[in-house]
Amino acid sequence: MKSEDIRRKHRDHMFPAVKNYYKESIAIAKGKGARVEDMEGNSYLDFFGGILTVSVGHANEDVNREVIAQINNLTHVSSLYPTLPVVELAEKLANLAPGKLDKCFFTASGTEADETAVMMAQLYTGNSELIALRHGYSGRSLLAQSLTAHASWRALPTQVSAIKHALSPYCYRCPLKLTYPDCGVACAEDVEELIQTTTTGQVAGILVEPIQGVG
Repeated sequence: MKSEDIRRKHRDHMFPAVKNYYKESIAIAKGKGARVEDMEGNSYLDFFGGILTVSVGHANEDVNREVIAQINNLTHVSSLYPTLPVVELAEKLANLAPGKLDKCFFTASGTEADETAVMMAQLYTGNSELIALRHGYSGRSLLAQSLTAHASWRALPTQVSAIKHALSPYCYRCPLKLTYPDCGVACAEDVEELIQTTTTGQVAGILVEPIQGVG
């Protein structure tokens, strides 16, 4: 099957929810290490990292071996039941995390992670208002798109009125036309002003991406 056949089937049967950066998308057939190949055997460097899920390369033998071993032992079980790999990973993350961050909640996507984080923050504080950063990306659910501040990834206007967007600490192209460190981190002051002027002052939480991989 050729790339055009894949693209045609994609147009015919896949919901057109994702914008394409190319006139003709690349139909990926396989990958090894940092490279992927299309249906015709053309090779490309994968700077996307499979949306950050293959940071150690495609078809990594060490990863494959562990995945196969786990599937041979146990494919899936409800999160209602504890399993050894889950508690071992949770313990390892707790040991690496600073301070009292010793609890884990595993999800299958960033969208679910942000949804869960928002719910936890609102339940814990009793507040509903949220602050996210401009250029940030949270996912594709209704709440996650409302948190997202990147036009290319927003299908609808903000649907959750309790969300406000503050300036990002974007030193490379500072929106305030200032230079770090002489700026005094003015973008942080914008967050404070945003809370004081556009919220009740009772904010449930602030979502911050240390690295804005999409925006």
